[in-house]
Amino acid sequence: MILLVMQARDNALRVRMKRGRLTSLDSNAPGRIPVANEAARIAAELIGGDAGSSINEVVLGTPTTAHILGGACVGSVVDRYHRVLAAPGLHVVDGAAVNANLGVNPSLTIAAQAERACSLWPNAGDEDRRPPLGQPYERVERVTPRRPAVPARASAALSG
Repeated sequence: MILLVMQARDNALRVRMKRGRLTSLDSNAPGRIPVANEAARIAAELIGGDAGSSINEVVLGTPTTAHILGGACVGSVVDRYHRVLAAPGLHVVDGAAVNANLGVNPSLTIAAQAERACSLWPNAGDEDRRPPLGQPYERVERVTPRRPAVPARASAALSG
């Protein structure tokens, strides 16, 4: 069983690639959270298991995260439609677009942001109602997806 700890403390963890590995630097996040370690010990005792922690935290005192956020924030790297400002046609709809540590699991926020961004994309062949890249934000109506046409042969196979 894996226990994850979420905290409300404002902190940051910067990462970079070093010799083909993602490494952290300049962190003000704690490498050890005593109350979390105690909770893990209690849980392990209750289920007859062994409490453990990540090797980076134990040996190096370096924190780890399951949620790397903020590499392509809305307002600086992507616009409010999640289009990359410097790369027309490219969109960011994952945790990189979340601006800050939420203090809770960010999966629902990431899903909501991605769903909103995708709901504004035009259907294939339709006009894009979003303002041109680099222009000020305008509220646009959500796009209703069209059902793709099912080829007659596939339709017959599905019904019979």
